[in-house]
Amino acid sequence: MTPHEILLVGDGSHLFRTIGWVLEYKGFRVRAAASPEAAIEALVKKNFDLVIVRVSIGEKDGLEVVKRARKLNPQSKVMVVSGNHELTFPLEAYEIEVDDYLMMPLSPLELWRRVNVVLKREAETARSAEGRRREINARVWNRFMLMFHDLRGGLVSTDASLKLLSRGAYGPVEADMAAKLKEMSARVKNLTRVTEEFMSRAAAGSAGMGSDREALDLQKDIVCPVLQEFSGEIRDQQITIDNRLGGTPGGAVPIKGSKSGLQSVFRNLLANGIKYGGQGCTIAIDLDTQGDHWRLRVHNSGRPIPEEQRSRLFAKQSRRVRQDSRDGMGLGLSLSRDMVQNHGGDLWYEAKSDGSNFVISLPQH
Repeated sequence: MTPHEILLVGDGSHLFRTIGWVLEYKGFRVRAAASPEAAIEALVKKNFDLVIVRVSIGEKDGLEVVKRARKLNPQSKVMVVSGNHELTFPLEAYEIEVDDYLMMPLSPLELWRRVNVVLKREAETARSAEGRRREINARVWNRFMLMFHDLRGGLVSTDASLKLLSRGAYGPVEADMAAKLKEMSARVKNLTRVTEEFMSRAAAGSAGMGSDREALDLQKDIVCPVLQEFSGEIRDQQITIDNRLGGTPGGAVPIKGSKSGLQSVFRNLLANGIKYGGQGCTIAIDLDTQGDHWRLRVHNSGRPIPEEQRSRLFAKQSRRVRQDSRDGMGLGLSLSRDMVQNHGGDLWYEAKSDGSNFVISLPQH
């Protein structure tokens, strides 16, 4: 069972270091944030099971973190902790919906008990929600299978029409047009393959597209095939691809995972980079390591996403992030992060002065 992840927001004092140590000793994964800014940055990048925030009389920063935690991820549990020997909380702390209040000092045993109670309520709620999800899945699964069956039929028909056009069945075809038709046919074939793969796995009972794990090379099996898929679009939009993975020591970038699933993740990030970078942009693909994880960065030189919209990037209900006529940057990112997290990694956004980074973190294999 994956340990619960806790964000501990305090002032870096001995008291909070002790709280963090107690929770880690009991098997929780704890991330400490010594300032409100660091806490909010962590909350934007990741959903935590529990957020513990120090709230003191006369200080507003802790209350702001609690409000942001509730707004960014309503499913997270929130506990507030008083300053040491403070016998009450600010009045506003009682007006915000939180899951428990802790008065310090508190014994390690009582701290552990209270945290367990809050997280147990979360588990019970999750079990109830799981039952409802299964009921919904039972009703809609056949509809999805029918939809993909129809989609495959349409793709096969489209590919056949493209072949007839390229062969001159409806009139002479110039060389440039023939090349474009061939490129479109290759893309349709790839979509057909992905659709058939989904249907076969669904029929076998593993529709999650992430249960099949094999040894892969991140560059050879994931990045390069997807770049090849987009070669025509990259050429037409005069986009520069700065692929720096070729300089990786040893050449290979070993991972373990679902080839089709991880290709879908990279395909989504590359498509977004092309769309939001725009004509003539540069897309840089870089790699480094953090502990035992690879970190793959996909950077485009377009405008950074506005700060007020970044917290909604990975939200499932977000269908559009920028206020323009181009759809996207919503559900696909949410599903992509789910896929990467299912592989033991994570996916997040980093704003840069010269564009945007999306970062995929995956365990080394």
